[in-house]
Amino acid sequence: MMGQDGGDAVGVYNAEAIVLRTRDFDEADKILVMLTREEGKIQAVAKGARRPRGRYAAAAQIFTQVKASLYHGRNLDTLSQVEIVESFRHLREDLLRMAYGSYICELMDEMLREKQRYESTYLLLLTTLHLLNEPDLPPEPTRRAYELKLFSILGFRPSFEECVACNKPLGPGPVVRFAPALGGVLCPTCPAEGEVVHRLSRGTLETMKRLLDGDIRKAYMVRIAADMAGEIDRAIADYIKVRTERPLKSKEFLDELRV
Repeated sequence: MMGQDGGDAVGVYNAEAIVLRTRDFDEADKILVMLTREEGKIQAVAKGARRPRGRYAAAAQIFTQVKASLYHGRNLDTLSQVEIVESFRHLREDLLRMAYGSYICELMDEMLREKQRYESTYLLLLTTLHLLNEPDLPPEPTRRAYELKLFSILGFRPSFEECVACNKPLGPGPVVRFAPALGGVLCPTCPAEGEVVHRLSRGTLETMKRLLDGDIRKAYMVRIAADMAGEIDRAIADYIKVRTERPLKSKEFLDELRV
């Protein structure tokens, strides 16, 4: 492991973590926002990480998976030791894939409160980063599966089977209505109560269900036609806005690259 900053041994703990975001702190340090397997989302100071040859500089990069020892502080934890497990090299070398990685990390950061412990969120993020790091796998279906599965883990699973207003099955029909603020689909007879509603083809709905319930490691096999892609993007973007209350900056960059 790299580095040893000491501190109160009683307050030291070990964590497996992925760096979600960094920001400069003082002249030489960085604050790392990390998703840990054991503690949920935390913030920690990486001393000297702003210096190119700082002992934590290599580990203080977005996407990086590390094994770390940290000690608790009054406001921020501090890195004591760190070992890089995976840097996701292919992700960093491809601008589009880097944009996908930035997006999934920002989404996780926005959706989670600090110290909110869900080991499954860590495993979902780690698996998705590994999939995006594979140069031959299409990233878009993986991204969509990640979004939907993250909603489900955090208790925001969208309703695709039953009307969110009356709890009755949707029934037949080539088009369904999806209301992000209400949490899912509406049957033909229930009103939207002034909320934004998206019209989804039955094929789009079935694709979203497959991505939500299927194995994310096989999501790349799901074909998303151009018309479906637009419907899914608009529906999920509004679903995210309802819960984060702001657009994600990384999505704007990703959308520009995908045009």
